[in-house]
Amino acid sequence: MTDKKKNAKKTKAESVTKTSVVAKKKIKTKKKATVKKKTSVKKITAKNVVSKSKSKPSVAILHYSCPPVIGGVEFIILAHALEFVKAGFKTKVIVGKGGKLSPDVTTEVIPELMSTGGPVSRVLKSLGEGTVPKNFDELVKRVEKKLEAALKDVDVCMIHNVMTMHFNLVMTAALANIAKRNKKIRFIAWTHDLTFGDPVYDIHQHRRYPWSLLSQPIEGVNYCAISGSRQHDMNKLFRIPKEMIPVIPDGIDVPKQLGLTKSVEKLFHDENLANVDIVAITPARIMRRKNLGVGMEIVAAIKEQGKSVRWLITGAPDPHNPDSMKYYRMLRLLRSQLNVTKEVVFLCDKFDKHVSGVDLRCLYRVCDMLLFPSDREGFGLPVLEAGLAALLTVISDIPVLRELAGQDAVFIRLGDSAEMIAKNIITAIDKRPELRNRKDVISTFAWSVVFNEKIMPAIMKPNTVWGGK
Repeated sequence: MTDKKKNAKKTKAESVTKTSVVAKKKIKTKKKATVKKKTSVKKITAKNVVSKSKSKPSVAILHYSCPPVIGGVEFIILAHALEFVKAGFKTKVIVGKGGKLSPDVTTEVIPELMSTGGPVSRVLKSLGEGTVPKNFDELVKRVEKKLEAALKDVDVCMIHNVMTMHFNLVMTAALANIAKRNKKIRFIAWTHDLTFGDPVYDIHQHRRYPWSLLSQPIEGVNYCAISGSRQHDMNKLFRIPKEMIPVIPDGIDVPKQLGLTKSVEKLFHDENLANVDIVAITPARIMRRKNLGVGMEIVAAIKEQGKSVRWLITGAPDPHNPDSMKYYRMLRLLRSQLNVTKEVVFLCDKFDKHVSGVDLRCLYRVCDMLLFPSDREGFGLPVLEAGLAALLTVISDIPVLRELAGQDAVFIRLGDSAEMIAKNIITAIDKRPELRNRKDVISTFAWSVVFNEKIMPAIMKPNTVWGGK
């Protein structure tokens, strides 16, 4: 490439920000934009916890019932099963009552496992009255055989609540027997509730067999708790170290809870937004007066501050407008030069169709701030939309936007460096408890995070979770 061509290419990229309110006095972005820095939130993927050379074990999830039966534990089982399938595990659900959860999940129904007992309901009724019927052991052996057949070729069995609740002691006893002698399957007692210690179940807290199975750890079974509070209860009951009862919390389906469209849900997962510190949005077409080059400099400066960031630009260039297409190409070049190719996301490159009004409302729900560095506007509707979505607004210091902005808005003013604006943004977000709480919920309890950070290690690297037990 000749010096002339090199200079021409450089001039194109530099011209992107010349119309900027801030760029008139040059935003003082550090020249170190090409230096990669670690972000404060590590991207969580299955590769972080699964060795490529290690094949994935087959997983069975066991409970009294599963959807369409309605219940808190049933919904958790559904979420677990879908996450396992998504991660490429062979997955089956073994229950007393329920239906097909997914085309990729095998559901095996054994009526004796129902909380009401099904074919063994009379026995459960006697146990509920505190009496162990004479045929108890015989029925336990019968259920054992059915469970062993269902667990054939299973490597890990997650038992939800059965090992600590009294609802079907025939199943509890059968599983305890299997766990003691079958060392090929790893059993995990996923503990949501306890009979012992709960005053509601006083009449079922007998200290003799088979109720005693609920008040002590069973040989061959790892235990986990869904919360620190439940871990404390189990520690007190079992008298074993808390380290042997790791907390693996329930999660929340963020896309479903926020009502995201398919397009936005895909973006949420593809861009790993659950683990990004700051997610910004600019609902605007790609036009010079929108000053998007300045926005890129601010994004680069946020990255320099050690924060992971995504900037979602919703609009597209006008294919019939040569200047719009030229500006878009310049922006892409600047994005590369500032080392924010991953951080600046043009949704016209991600979505199969244009961003609809429904998509836009969903995008506001997954974002933390509006970044609107526009040079001039007649009104500024995005500022009002961001206000309704309770986002932090970061806007150009021009009269029309000042009219609309809230008191905690961060302004992009003449002479301010990108570094200063980035610091102001980070400080403003830290002062918004509702944003921090929302971000904490998403980054800690989104099912994708819970699965990869907590459940995957329990399945693939149990020694790191139970301390070598």
